[in-house]
Amino acid sequence: MSSTPLTLAALATSAVPGLQVVGAREHTLDGEGAFSSAVLLTEDAELIVRVPRISSAEVRQSAEMLGQAALADGARSALPFQAPETLGITRAGETRAVVSTFLPGGRIVAADLASDALLLQPIAETLAAIHRLPLSLVKSAGLPVRETEDVRQAAARLVERAAATRLLPGTVHGRWLDALASHRLWDFAPNVVHGSLDADHLLVADEQVVGVLGWDELSVGDPAVDLAWLLEAGPEVLDSVLARYMQQRGTGGGAELRARAQFHHELGVARWLLHGVETHDDAVVEDAIAMLDRLVDRLTGMSDPAPSRTIASADEVERLLDDMPDPPEDLRSETAEHESLDEDRMFSSDGDFADEEPQDRAPAGEEGLPGVGDSGGSGIDPDDGAAVDLPAGSPSDGDEDGLESTQPLDALELLEAIGLGDESDADPRDAPARQGEENGHGSGSASGS
Repeated sequence: MSSTPLTLAALATSAVPGLQVVGAREHTLDGEGAFSSAVLLTEDAELIVRVPRISSAEVRQSAEMLGQAALADGARSALPFQAPETLGITRAGETRAVVSTFLPGGRIVAADLASDALLLQPIAETLAAIHRLPLSLVKSAGLPVRETEDVRQAAARLVERAAATRLLPGTVHGRWLDALASHRLWDFAPNVVHGSLDADHLLVADEQVVGVLGWDELSVGDPAVDLAWLLEAGPEVLDSVLARYMQQRGTGGGAELRARAQFHHELGVARWLLHGVETHDDAVVEDAIAMLDRLVDRLTGMSDPAPSRTIASADEVERLLDDMPDPPEDLRSETAEHESLDEDRMFSSDGDFADEEPQDRAPAGEEGLPGVGDSGGSGIDPDDGAAVDLPAGSPSDGDEDGLESTQPLDALELLEAIGLGDESDADPRDAPARQGEENGHGSGSASGS
């Protein structure tokens, strides 16, 4: 069907009874073609109407609406920023048109953030505000609730799937298993998390975060997942935001939180590799292999790329993909994962962790966690007497020096002790950025442009 601004405006008036539209303009920065979108002007506000063009966008939009609905008025009033609100839905051909509030603000580029940027304090406050939301908000909405062991087992399955491709270097595999085997690293209290937070989901104005988009992965889980994207700006930026975040939260455990953020950051390469393998996209596979090679180089201190992998030609990668068996049922495509997620949210089940654990890796070091047991001493076990200094607690409130006393050296000691000491590893800037499928805003540009 036609997707002109006037057509979309007509759909919006059908979705929102009584809506009076006085102007409309095409919105081209919404999901890189995943949606047909238009910004609508009413007498007192701007709205956005979006029609998915592809099935994965429709699935994400469904999850996004569930996440936004969970943010009731009380929750929204506790947040120092705006979140989109769904106003109406109507049929649009074989799919639907969704009308929601259009948030003002511009985008930021993570790589442009500096460790002394004024925006880091609002980012820390944004993270802390989300993570302070009550768990009941997510539970009552039927959204995913992941306990600590759920998070670790999900990461273990991801690592195992990546290893099953036969493209994961042994050095990286061992590093990740060491992280999974660390009891202390995974001793945290789950929080409400945004789940897909990154620079593309933040709207800023006057050095403040004024809006947060992309609530399709709202859940209870590991708060470190919302911090991982900061490594795109560099370890100093993560340390600076983490110091301010810990001061906002008034809790300890900053070193472990930082280490898990590093771990989640690196697992992004595993996801990219699996995406390429599952879709038989040799270009994506080659890109992921190159990222893994750079990670190996940093881990081993080598100046030259790993010869066993970088010499592979495009034809060789293509032949390898052709020779690989089809992925088992649990290694689903990205679209299938979104569909499963949508069903989980609708029916209050957590399918991410419902699959039976693979039994072909032995020995299993911990019950329910295949292949992540005693890794030769690289992992931290609170019972083994390992001498690792951890932060005593959060910095003192109101003390600028306290921001520096988040003890980055202690965090680095923990990272090194579990084999995650090189913060520069596997920069996700090397991978294509996640396609934003919300009401997009151009980098650094006002939303109304």
